[in-house]
Amino acid sequence: MRHLFYLCLLFHSLLLASFHSTAVSLSAEQAFVADLTRQITADELVELPLQQQSFLLLRREAMTSYTKGTAILLPDGSEHAASPKHIDTLRQQLNDYGWHTLALMPPTMPADIVADDVLADYQQQLVARLNAAQQLAQQTPGVTIIIAQGSSAALLNQLYASQQLTEPAAFIMLGAYLTDTALNRQIAKALATHQVPTLDISHQQDNNQVLSQLRLRRQLVNKHMKPVYRQRHLSGSGYNSDVQQWVVQEIYGWLTSVGL
Repeated sequence: MRHLFYLCLLFHSLLLASFHSTAVSLSAEQAFVADLTRQITADELVELPLQQQSFLLLRREAMTSYTKGTAILLPDGSEHAASPKHIDTLRQQLNDYGWHTLALMPPTMPADIVADDVLADYQQQLVARLNAAQQLAQQTPGVTIIIAQGSSAALLNQLYASQQLTEPAAFIMLGAYLTDTALNRQIAKALATHQVPTLDISHQQDNNQVLSQLRLRRQLVNKHMKPVYRQRHLSGSGYNSDVQQWVVQEIYGWLTSVGL
């Protein structure tokens, strides 16, 4: 009996070790993809090929008799393509306003993003995914707009300033920030120097790095006379459903005001 007990204990330990090994071998992006593949309708799942590896995006068509264009959505580097913080709501509700939506899975954000070589490599991964998504967007009529969140918004903002990405018709930033203070200040400088019409949305409960730079962004935008920029600071959190509906209306209203 004791011998059988030890055999069962050994078998249980081996199972735990095997499970731990599998979990460790999966990247955060792979784990997100596995979850979304189980939860999202199959006709919304698209795997776009790249030179090194493919990546997942979620595609939905406009639900109107007219088409304004395509909204490409990029969540924060720590989130997934159906992020409950704005992205999932926007990718579904913008269809009712004439927009096709493409929600991209971002590359997993590295821990040491402040290192120059790591940052440059991660930005090139973003460029590759955005270029692939924009090529897909060109298959449908209308303009392309970009809605990005958190770290992804901050990095795309810099890529537009350095002209490493094709400029969209409009750029919406949701709580754009980077955790490093020096890099975070560069967001304001980049924002003021590129000419993409920009809506900059933040919340009271956003990261302090977001809130600390809002005044500087306004100052530099005014200094450099950026032609189309609006900053909106809202109450609450991006995870709250009422706030998410507010943001949908803010985006719709602003796009209408700039002719989109």
